[in-house]
Amino acid sequence: MITKNEIKLIKSLSHAKHRDKQKKFLIEGFRICKEIIESNNKVDFFVVTKHFLDKNTNFFKERPNIPYKIISENEFKQIQNTKNSQGIIGIVPFLNNSTKTNNIDGNILVLDSISDPGNMGTLMRSAVWFGVENIFFTNNCVDQYNAKVIRAAMGAHFYLKSSLDITTTDLLGVIDNNQHILLAATTNGKSYKSINDKKKWALILGNEAHGVDKKLLNKAKDNITIPQLGSIESLNVAVAGSILLDRLSSK
Repeated sequence: MITKNEIKLIKSLSHAKHRDKQKKFLIEGFRICKEIIESNNKVDFFVVTKHFLDKNTNFFKERPNIPYKIISENEFKQIQNTKNSQGIIGIVPFLNNSTKTNNIDGNILVLDSISDPGNMGTLMRSAVWFGVENIFFTNNCVDQYNAKVIRAAMGAHFYLKSSLDITTTDLLGVIDNNQHILLAATTNGKSYKSINDKKKWALILGNEAHGVDKKLLNKAKDNITIPQLGSIESLNVAVAGSILLDRLSSK
């Protein structure tokens, strides 16, 4: 059974400062908990309700080495962050996906001051879908282990080679050292269709309201955009980023 101290720990992980201190985060729901097991990432333990065990009788029988603790329905309500946690929560150590920045294999997605957790999680999910396994976050981004980011990413965290918080200066050094071409997504750049360079690329997506940092814009080889056909002012950053990842990954 679960202890009061463990319940206290789980509650605390809803807050970024405690996640940073403990180097742990939470995942909630059947699908993402199953995903982390299948990805072979480490889990400290799961907490589950008796209702979950009754409904999913083979979940732990098929995985006898996975630790879990049973919790009452009332206790579970105290620690859940979503209404649809489905009676299972995982306590997960921060992921060991900090690849050395002087030897990055493959393309890079740079998220610059992305503030909306849903957008960040969606972009992480799209990046993994299109085979981009390196994501950098500039200092002003929302926390990648924020509960809403985790939900929107739907397991993308588990498949990244590198997901690093990084300063603008260090980022530019990484780009130079690894010989990526730097591409910045803007609303007034050249069409992405004109990009024919076959080199590894680093795509920067900027803040939802203010766009890409000027220092990064000035260092970009190309500012690229998605040609507008209709009259709407702009695309959501997660939608635009996903479209660009599709086009760039197919070159």
